[in-house]
Amino acid sequence: MSLFSKKSRPEENSPYLIIIAGCAGSGKTTVGKELAKQLGFSYVDKDTVTRDYTDFILTRSGSFEGDRESDLYKEQILPIEYHVTFKVCREILENGSSVVLTIPFIGQIKDMSKWLSIKEKARISDDVIVKFIWIKHDINTEKKNILKRGASRDAYKLSHWDEYADSVEGIEPSADFNAYIYVNDCEAKLADTLVEVRQWIKK
Repeated sequence: MSLFSKKSRPEENSPYLIIIAGCAGSGKTTVGKELAKQLGFSYVDKDTVTRDYTDFILTRSGSFEGDRESDLYKEQILPIEYHVTFKVCREILENGSSVVLTIPFIGQIKDMSKWLSIKEKARISDDVIVKFIWIKHDINTEKKNILKRGASRDAYKLSHWDEYADSVEGIEPSADFNAYIYVNDCEAKLADTLVEVRQWIKK
C-alpha cells in the first residue's frame, strides 16, 4: 500500500522533496537511502552528483583532491555544487517523482533566506512539498564514521579535528524550517526508527 493514500496526501499531484541534512559522518546517506527505499522515492546524494568534477576542478586549479576547506571551494565551487544538485532534483520532480536528497546544508540550515535563494535559482516549483530532516549525531561517533569511510575530502577535518568539531558543535535548524530532528542511534534498527519519520512526512 502506498504511503500516501488519496485521503492522506496533502496535495494529490504534488511531489515531495525530502532534504536530509547534517554534519559529516552523521549518517545522512544511510538514513536517506533507507527512507527513499521505504517511500519509493528517487534518491539523490550531493556528493555523488558533484564529487568527481569538484575534485577535477580543484586539482586543475592548483589545490588538491578532497579539498573542502579552502576559500576556493567554499566561495566558488560549493555554490555551484548546490545549484547543480538542486537542478538535478528539479528535473526529477518535474517528471512527477518525489525525491530524498542528502546534502550537508550546514551553512544554510540556520537561515531560511539562503534556502529560498537556492530554491529560486534552481527553479523548484512552489507546488513541491519540501520537508527538512536534520541528522543529530554525537561528534565522537561522527569521527568514528569519518575514519571508517576513509574519504580524501575528510583529511583536513581529521587533521584539525578540534577546530572542526568546535565549528559544527550545536548547529540546529532555524525554527522556520520546521525540521524533523533525527537523533541517529546506531544501536536502533534503522527500518524501525524511520516509522516515525514517515508518519511525520505525511503531516
